[in-house]
Amino acid sequence: MLSADDIFRSLSSLPCGLWAISDAMRAPMAALPWLACSTPSAWLACSPRFRASTLLLSSISDPMQERRLLRGVLYEAAEKQRRKRFSLEEQSRSAELALPDDEGKGATKARARAQSIPRLIAEVDAAEQRLDELKGRLSSRHADLIELRRAMEQLGLGPRLQTFDVNAHAFAQWGRPEGFDGLVLVSPRGVPILVGKQTFSDSLLRRVARGVDLWFQVREGRGSRVLLRTSMCRMLTRSQRECMEMAADVAAYFSDQGHCEDVQIMYTDSRRVAKRGGRVGQMKDSKKLGFVSARPARVANAVREAQEEQGFPVDRNR
Repeated sequence: MLSADDIFRSLSSLPCGLWAISDAMRAPMAALPWLACSTPSAWLACSPRFRASTLLLSSISDPMQERRLLRGVLYEAAEKQRRKRFSLEEQSRSAELALPDDEGKGATKARARAQSIPRLIAEVDAAEQRLDELKGRLSSRHADLIELRRAMEQLGLGPRLQTFDVNAHAFAQWGRPEGFDGLVLVSPRGVPILVGKQTFSDSLLRRVARGVDLWFQVREGRGSRVLLRTSMCRMLTRSQRECMEMAADVAAYFSDQGHCEDVQIMYTDSRRVAKRGGRVGQMKDSKKLGFVSARPARVANAVREAQEEQGFPVDRNR
């Protein structure tokens, strides 16, 4: 990373004519003193934009930490928009059922509120689209973190960037059991996916698992056990196919077959996981409910993002 002095030296090597400002030009620029500087060092020292850029450059001493900060604030903002959308849609349904027909003052206000809901939902659409765009840019290996921070500040997220606690947020995912130090992801239907260690002696996951939750594990070789906590979503009476596929992909990713294109993953429920004896916590092939053909590459980006957010080492070669 270049320091301010390095930039000064580089600019000082330019021909002096590029920095020369005539006396006739100085008068109209008096209102902007930093433009009237005749030397590169003086111009850079006075330029407000350069001072802001220098501050940003000096503040991003740890790019990984900056990525975690930006990602945490972006996902928090996206979650707020999701909750706002849900609230507006509930209000819209309620308004359709209870909109009064009289012409009183209260009825007029109720109709005005109902008419404003589509506009507010459109604003949420625009905000979510912009946040998704920034999340996509952040997922790039060569993301411009300074430019991303500026874009987030333009969206009004500057104050949150100053107060967001990355370390506190790292283990604050919904669905993470107390004391669980593994990785947590979220399925397409919002179901928590817990990635355990490559050991069968983890009693915590067995203790929190419920009847509708499913366990996933690579059929052959070694790998982490993955718990799909469907019980956390009360509206779901069983695990959805897209959630099962993602959990299987995650189990394949965290196995010794994670480099393969197609991996066989077996799954079962908590009742069929061994609870005693020498095979406690293990999934027996004879007790499986079925198989899922998994593709680790499908969850590579999601896994890397979760690892960065939660402070785990990231293997960017996968």
